Amino acid sequence: MHKIQIDMFEAGNGDSFLVKCIGDYHTNILFDFGYSSTYKKHIEKHLKYIAEQKEELDLVVVTHIDQDHISGGIRFFEDNGPADMPQVIGVKEIWHNSYRHLEMVETTKPLTEKEINYINSNSIVVEQNREEGTTDTSGKQGSRLAANLNFYGHNWNTYFDGKAVSYQKEPIQLNDEVKITVVAPTFNELEKLKKVWKRELKIKFPTIELNGDAIFDDAVECISLMKRPRHIQNLIKNTSTTNNLERLASISFPEDVDEINASSITCIVEFYGKKMLFLGDALPSIVEAQLRDIFDEAKFPIHFDAIKVAHHGSAKNINKKLLDIIDSEHYFISTNGKTYGHPDIETIAKIIVRKTKKITRNLYFTNELSKLKIFENEELQEKYHYKMHYRDAAQDSIQVYL
Repeated sequence: MHKIQIDMFEAGNGDSFLVKCIGDYHTNILFDFGYSSTYKKHIEKHLKYIAEQKEELDLVVVTHIDQDHISGGIRFFEDNGPADMPQVIGVKEIWHNSYRHLEMVETTKPLTEKEINYINSNSIVVEQNREEGTTDTSGKQGSRLAANLNFYGHNWNTYFDGKAVSYQKEPIQLNDEVKITVVAPTFNELEKLKKVWKRELKIKFPTIELNGDAIFDDAVECISLMKRPRHIQNLIKNTSTTNNLERLASISFPEDVDEINASSITCIVEFYGKKMLFLGDALPSIVEAQLRDIFDEAKFPIHFDAIKVAHHGSAKNINKKLLDIIDSEHYFISTNGKTYGHPDIETIAKIIVRKTKKITRNLYFTNELSKLKIFENEELQEKYHYKMHYRDAAQDSIQVYL
């Protein structure tokens, strides 16, 4: 029997998803780590159990560089140690885009010791939700995700010949049973990200030429994390007093303009005819364009067996045009409602209110939030064919089988 198990871990206002494809092989894919506390409290024990079953993580996807996706990974790779002698669980492959993948090198001239010390001392960031005392971290071994991957000898973007993980129309065969199509980022998103990182490096280190030293992977990571979260005014209107779902669904919003979110690694995972769409914090216009390139128009709306909703249900990362071409019986939204107040109720309404075949849409949340009460009306659920599901507060994750 072939089945898929998805664990959406409690990750605060972040993301962490473990996908187990159970067939002739047991294929384990982890998307993001949430915060350091996410890993230590909720993920670590599950990874140790998988290792006890003589299994590994076949793939780890770090979708982008924000703390709510990456910080737990820093702690995990510190704890796990060398790739050939893992202390928690073996990891076959990591997908994560960093400085080294974006062709930013200007010179082959090595850095001086003074320049290295200067970069280290000016690349310090406090890792959020670190247990056992908050630590500031810099470009030394074990301090950042890139440093860990490099120092411990991990397979890093090897399916892309060591270059950036980016759009490929043809799926990547992870093994005989599981294939993955990288929907985004495209070349355009990576070029925009490269410009942002290069500008910030030049602001931070104006007299230093960029070379191929691994220290710049850490510098980019630290600079990005110091700039996050980016406080863009949310233009959402005060509609929380209405239970008119059509009205909520009709409200449109400006698209997210953040280059780091736009560069999120977005994937379709396929296993014995079932397919799941993991959107990271991607932008709807990018995803829509890519899906139109991958699939024949006659197949729209594309049915996915599960969809991880982009950016914790932000109204700026999903729109009607995208939802017109995708649908599912299972939607996942990970957030505790803090920082930006995600998810936006207009996003939930857009998912629910659609004139498509009458499937029951199940919406899964890591946390039960007061703003979601309007969707718990039984008459609305019957009319629009949807159900709300919340993680049991005593559990590490909300678990769904496909």
